[in-house]
This record gives sequence, C-alpha cells and structure tokens, in this order.
Amino acid sequence: AIAAHPDRVELVGLADTNQARMDAHNRRLARPVPTYRAGDLRQMLAAEKADQLLVTSVDRTHAGHIVTALDAGVDVITEKPMTVDGPSARAILDAAERTGRDVKVAFNYRFNPVHEVVRTLLAGGAVGEIGSVHFEWLLDVRHGADYFRRWHRDKANSGGLLVHKSGHHFDLVNWWLGAA
Repeated sequence: AIAAHPDRVELVGLADTNQARMDAHNRRLARPVPTYRAGDLRQMLAAEKADQLLVTSVDRTHAGHIVTALDAGVDVITEKPMTVDGPSARAILDAAERTGRDVKVAFNYRFNPVHEVVRTLLAGGAVGEIGSVHFEWLLDVRHGADYFRRWHRDKANSGGLLVHKSGHHFDLVNWWLGAA
C-alpha cells in the first residue's frame, strides 16, 4: 500500500526477522529498499533517515519497536493493538512523553466496506439519536478458528483474543458513534 502512493509517502527500508519475506516484498517494488534484521531497527532508522515507522509485527514485539523508534526521534504508526500488556503500554506512553514524538494506532477494520456503510448511515441520522449500544461478535469456524492455529493462540504473543481481536470492535463502535 505504501508503494502505491509515491506522491505521498516513500518506503525507505524494511526490517524483519525473515530475510526471505523482505526479499519477496522487494521483488514486488519498483524501487527495492535496503533490508535489516529486526534487531537492527535503530540502525535502519538512522541510516535511512526515516520520519516514521510502520509497525506490523507480532503484537508482543510492538512495544520494543515503538520505544526504539520514539527514542530515535521517529514517529510511529502501529497496527492494533498498540501492545499486549500494561507495563509495555506504560513504556510506550513514557517514551512518547519523553521524546515528544507521536504514536498512532491503525484500525484496519474501519475500511471494510460494510463497516463504512454503517458509519455513513449512523452519521447521517438513519436511526435517529443513539441512546445505547449492544454489540456482539461471533468468531466463525474458519476465520475465528484460525486465531487458535497461529501465533495468536499464545496470550504472551497477542494479549489474548480480548486484546488482539476485540480492539477492532471497541474501535468500530466508537468510530460509528463519532467518539473516535
């Protein structure tokens, strides 16, 4: 997605634990970028003069990447959840305050066309004034079960489904109501 908008953003480097994955991404880019091991993030940010870091790694690694970027003077956009527990959230908030840098959390579920229609209808007053909300979400046997086959199944990696999955739902309700 970044490469599709060269008039607005420039990808300057990739950092990952998997060199083959970075090589595959580079083959798809019109202009391949330098690659770095995930542990060399600080060096990448300095060498490539990054303005912003986009964090899309396993949830448990978000805090370390975010704090590293903030301490390097780089703003951050991270995929949700920002992190998996209270102490790492505190470390991020402290780093943001200490450095004056920004951290934004992306909620990609907002861009599901059905969710956008709900937002438009509610914002347009289609159901009138909203006094309360009851929201339920059931994980189906295909997508929902997938959470228990991959890294998400380990609460240490994801904070558990309450943190990893329901963050989408809390965001959706707040966004639909114009509160976020």
